[in-house]
Amino acid sequence: MRIVTARFGCIDINEASVIDAPEGLLGFEYCRRLVLLEDRPNSHFKWLQAVDHPEVAFIVINPMEFFPDYEVLLTDEHAESLRLEDAADAVMFTTVTVVRDKEHVTTDLAGPIVINARILRARQIVLDDERYGPRHVIGQSPARLAQEPIAA
Repeated sequence: MRIVTARFGCIDINEASVIDAPEGLLGFEYCRRLVLLEDRPNSHFKWLQAVDHPEVAFIVINPMEFFPDYEVLLTDEHAESLRLEDAADAVMFTTVTVVRDKEHVTTDLAGPIVINARILRARQIVLDDERYGPRHVIGQSPARLAQEPIAA
């Protein structure tokens, strides 16, 4: 399947790799079909590209690679909406923001995107956990950031 993207131009993707996000993502509810793209080989960063909206692509990371103590407790409602039968099928990503004038990169630990890797169904959830916020500097612990929030 060929898709047109603003960032990558025309690319061919396997239709079987399209992720279904019935609710879209927060603020982008219209983006319901997504595909995960490599940034470059062996990079921690990936792109979550909207299949039907060429202009929409998010830089994402696996937060566990940067924050090994990061915990996300899914509710029964989350698991049901993702059709998760086994927790091992859950893969998680968080969106990344590059703050050029402050020379750091942040990630949204409060709003992870959870994907059922078995059936490629996704949902972004909002955590009710004071340890996590939308702007955690990559490379700093969430506990430290809770005391030193990043200004927008």
